[in-house]
Amino acid sequence: MTRVKDSHPSPIHGAIMHASAIKTCQTSCPRAVFTAELSAKLEATVAASGWPDFLLKRYAASRRHHHFRIAAASCANGCAQPHIADFGLIATARLSVHPEKCTACRQCLSACAENALKLDQGIRLDTARCLGCAACVRVCPVSALEMSEQGYRVLLGGKLGRHPRLAHELGFFSEKDALRILSATLAVLMGRYRAGQRLGDLIRDMGQENFDRLVRP
Repeated sequence: MTRVKDSHPSPIHGAIMHASAIKTCQTSCPRAVFTAELSAKLEATVAASGWPDFLLKRYAASRRHHHFRIAAASCANGCAQPHIADFGLIATARLSVHPEKCTACRQCLSACAENALKLDQGIRLDTARCLGCAACVRVCPVSALEMSEQGYRVLLGGKLGRHPRLAHELGFFSEKDALRILSATLAVLMGRYRAGQRLGDLIRDMGQENFDRLVRP
């Protein structure tokens, strides 16, 4: 996972880097659920929210703990970053199953690390176990398993430091809705901001259900 870089820095990019730290996976990873270049969209959403200007007015020199941290992972194999960022995304898929196509080759059973698949008159999926990593889809030779929907698990309020907090999961959302949640999250943070406060602190003070209600699309 790498921090967003710009080969031709702009004033807007500089302001965003002053106010946020964005990390995304390499989309060429063979385990990626799907390839999507999120970096520019995340930067644009942060810029449009007004967060960079908001923070610049309060701190002439930005420090690391002032940053709003964003991390996006392209698969469920999961580096820790989305779980300890203020705003985390984990690429995932919802699967469609076609038992009538299954030839019982068992390749998907070997590929699934969650034991979410079984053979019972064709392939069957336990959706409660499935993490949507799509490893089974990649190895199925007859398309008995397919990705029916692509999106992101959205995680909110993770942080390290003196009082660490793992991010809580809001749910599965399309890319469009995930970016809307990012915008709404920054709006709530700015509306209730106090010096040095991280998003996880605000969620704790407001109550998770109350916060989620305000940012859910």
